[in-house]
Amino acid sequence: MNEQDIFEEMKRLLDSEGLVTARLVESVTRTSQFSAASVPEIQMLFQQWLSLICREVKRFAVEGSDLSISETAQKIGISPSSLLSLLLLLQRSGDVSVESVRIGKGTGKNEDICSCLLEKDHH
Repeated sequence: MNEQDIFEEMKRLLDSEGLVTARLVESVTRTSQFSAASVPEIQMLFQQWLSLICREVKRFAVEGSDLSISETAQKIGISPSSLLSLLLLLQRSGDVSVESVRIGKGTGKNEDICSCLLEKDHH
Protein backbone atom coordinates (compact mmCIF):
# COMPACT_ATOMS: atom_id res chain seq x y z
CA MET A 1 0.00 0.00 0.00
CA ASN A 2 1.29 3.41 -0.85
CA GLU A 3 0.95 6.46 1.36
CA GLN A 4 -2.17 7.74 -0.49
CA ASP A 5 -3.97 4.38 -0.07
CA ILE A 6 -3.16 4.35 3.64
CA PHE A 7 -4.44 7.92 3.97
CA GLU A 8 -7.70 7.06 2.16
CA GLU A 9 -8.19 3.94 4.30
CA MET A 10 -7.66 5.95 7.50
CA LYS A 11 -10.10 8.61 6.25
CA ARG A 12 -12.75 5.90 5.58
CA LEU A 13 -12.12 4.44 9.03
CA LEU A 14 -12.55 7.84 10.71
CA ASP A 15 -15.72 8.54 8.71
CA SER A 16 -17.06 5.15 9.76
CA GLU A 17 -16.22 5.80 13.41
CA GLY A 18 -18.02 9.14 13.18
CA LEU A 19 -21.18 7.39 11.96
CA VAL A 20 -20.90 4.77 14.70
CA THR A 21 -20.50 7.49 17.31
CA ALA A 22 -23.51 9.38 15.94
CA ARG A 23 -25.57 6.16 15.97
CA LEU A 24 -24.50 5.46 19.56
CA VAL A 25 -25.49 8.96 20.65
CA GLU A 26 -28.83 8.57 18.87
CA SER A 27 -29.40 5.21 20.61
CA VAL A 28 -28.61 6.61 24.05
CA THR A 29 -30.93 9.55 23.38
CA ARG A 30 -33.74 7.25 22.27
CA THR A 31 -33.25 5.00 25.27
CA SER A 32 -33.57 7.95 27.63
CA GLN A 33 -36.66 9.14 25.74
CA PHE A 34 -38.21 5.68 25.94
CA SER A 35 -37.49 5.44 29.65
CA ALA A 36 -39.42 8.67 30.11
CA ALA A 37 -42.30 7.07 28.21
CA SER A 38 -42.36 3.98 30.39
CA VAL A 39 -45.21 5.21 32.55
CA PRO A 40 -48.06 2.67 32.57
CA GLU A 41 -50.45 4.88 30.58
CA ILE A 42 -47.95 5.30 27.72
CA GLN A 43 -47.19 1.58 27.74
CA MET A 44 -50.91 0.83 27.58
CA LEU A 45 -51.36 3.25 24.66
CA PHE A 46 -48.42 1.67 22.82
CA GLN A 47 -49.84 -1.82 23.36
CA GLN A 48 -53.21 -0.65 22.02
CA TRP A 49 -51.54 0.89 18.98
CA LEU A 50 -49.47 -2.26 18.41
CA SER A 51 -52.60 -4.38 18.68
CA LEU A 52 -54.40 -2.20 16.11
CA ILE A 53 -51.47 -2.33 13.68
CA CYS A 54 -51.12 -6.11 14.12
CA ARG A 55 -54.85 -6.54 13.38
CA GLU A 56 -54.35 -4.51 10.21
CA VAL A 57 -51.35 -6.66 9.23
CA LYS A 58 -53.41 -9.83 9.83
CA ARG A 59 -56.19 -8.39 7.64
CA PHE A 60 -53.74 -8.22 4.73
CA ALA A 61 -52.01 -11.52 5.59
CA VAL A 62 -54.54 -13.88 4.03
CA GLU A 63 -53.71 -17.57 4.45
CA GLY A 64 -52.39 -19.16 1.26
CA SER A 65 -51.79 -15.86 -0.55
CA ASP A 66 -48.71 -13.80 -1.32
CA LEU A 67 -48.16 -10.55 0.53
CA SER A 68 -46.23 -7.68 -1.05
CA ILE A 69 -44.18 -6.17 1.76
CA SER A 70 -43.71 -2.75 0.13
CA GLU A 71 -47.33 -2.38 -1.04
CA THR A 72 -48.82 -3.61 2.23
CA ALA A 73 -46.54 -1.42 4.34
CA GLN A 74 -47.52 1.59 2.26
CA LYS A 75 -51.24 0.80 2.63
CA ILE A 76 -50.90 0.44 6.40
CA GLY A 77 -48.67 3.50 6.70
CA ILE A 78 -45.56 1.85 8.14
CA SER A 79 -42.12 1.06 6.75
CA PRO A 80 -41.36 -2.28 5.11
CA SER A 81 -38.92 -3.03 7.95
CA SER A 82 -41.69 -2.42 10.51
CA LEU A 83 -44.04 -4.71 8.59
CA LEU A 84 -41.44 -7.48 8.55
CA SER A 85 -40.91 -7.04 12.30
CA LEU A 86 -44.66 -7.25 12.93
CA LEU A 87 -44.95 -10.37 10.76
CA LEU A 88 -42.17 -11.94 12.82
CA LEU A 89 -43.98 -10.93 16.02
CA LEU A 90 -47.21 -12.47 14.71
CA GLN A 91 -45.38 -15.65 13.70
CA ARG A 92 -43.73 -15.97 17.10
CA SER A 93 -47.12 -15.58 18.78
CA GLY A 94 -48.63 -18.22 16.49
CA ASP A 95 -51.08 -15.87 14.75
CA VAL A 96 -49.58 -16.37 11.28
CA SER A 97 -47.06 -18.62 9.61
CA VAL A 98 -44.68 -16.99 7.15
CA GLU A 99 -44.15 -19.76 4.62
CA SER A 100 -42.27 -18.01 1.83
CA VAL A 101 -40.00 -15.04 1.32
CA ARG A 102 -39.09 -13.60 -2.09
CA ILE A 103 -35.89 -11.60 -2.16
CA GLY A 104 -35.54 -8.49 -4.32
CA LYS A 105 -32.80 -6.01 -5.01
CA GLY A 106 -31.81 -3.98 -1.96
CA THR A 107 -31.74 -0.20 -1.78
CA GLY A 108 -28.09 -0.14 -0.78
CA LYS A 109 -28.99 1.78 2.38
CA ASN A 110 -29.36 0.68 5.97
CA GLU A 111 -33.01 1.43 6.77
CA ASP A 112 -32.30 1.41 10.50
CA ILE A 113 -29.93 4.38 10.27
CA CYS A 114 -31.46 7.83 9.96
CA SER A 115 -30.48 9.47 6.68
CA CYS A 116 -29.34 12.50 8.70
CA LEU A 117 -26.51 10.37 10.08
CA LEU A 118 -25.32 9.39 6.61
CA GLU A 119 -24.65 12.92 5.40
CA LYS A 120 -21.00 13.62 4.79
CA ASP A 121 -21.14 17.17 6.14
CA HIS A 122 -22.70 17.62 9.61
CA HIS A 123 -23.09 21.33 10.41
